[in-house]
Amino acid sequence: MAAGENPRRHLILLIALLVIIISAPLLGVIRHGIVLLNIVGAIVLLAGLYAVSERRRIFTIAAVLSILSVIGTSLLLTFPGHAMVIFSHVTMILVLVFFAIAILCYVLRSGRVTADKIYAAICAYLLIGYAWAFAYAVLDEFQPGAFASPTEVARNDYIGRVVQMRYFSFITLATAGYGDIVPRTPGARTMAILEAILGQFYLVALIGRLVGLHIVHENRDNQR
Repeated sequence: MAAGENPRRHLILLIALLVIIISAPLLGVIRHGIVLLNIVGAIVLLAGLYAVSERRRIFTIAAVLSILSVIGTSLLLTFPGHAMVIFSHVTMILVLVFFAIAILCYVLRSGRVTADKIYAAICAYLLIGYAWAFAYAVLDEFQPGAFASPTEVARNDYIGRVVQMRYFSFITLATAGYGDIVPRTPGARTMAILEAILGQFYLVALIGRLVGLHIVHENRDNQR
C-alpha cells in the first residue's frame, strides 16, 4: 500500500452505499424526505470522490460527473417531466458506471489483496446494481409497462419508481428472482439476463478470488 494511502477509504463508501439502500424507502414517505434523501445521495458522491481522490485525473472526471448528476437531480425536482427524468437518470448512470470502473481498476491492480480491495470490490458490485436500476427506470420511461408489478407506482413518482427498479435490479443481480416484478418487453428481458449473468460472474470470479487471495496473504504473514 502506498505511503499515506487510507486503508479504509472504500469502507467509508461501502457504509454510505448501505445507508442509502436502507434509508431510501424510509425517507421517501416522510415530509421533506426527498430533500434528506438527496443529502444522503450527496454524501455517497462525496464518499465516492474520496475513494478515487488519490488518482487526480480520475478524481477530476468523477467530480465533473458528480456535479452533473446533482444538477440533473435538482432540475428533476424543480421541473419534473419526461426530459428531466431522462437527463437526471442518464447522468446518474454515467457517474455510477464511472465510479464502478475506476474502483474495479484499483481492485484489479497488481499487488497485495488488502481488506480495502475487498471493500472496493463490494462497492463496485453495489454501484453496478444501482446503475442498472436507473437504466431500468430509463427504459420504463421510454416504454411504459416494460415491467409488470403487483404494486403500481404513479408515473410522476420518480423516486418511488427508482426505488422499485432498485429492488428489481438487486434481486436480478443476485439471481434471487422472486418473480413479483416481471420484465415484459424484449428490451427489459435482455437487460435482466445480462445483469444476472454479470452478477454471477462477478461474485464467483472476482469476489471469491479476492477473498481467497486475501486469506492466502494473511496466512503467509502469520507464518513469518
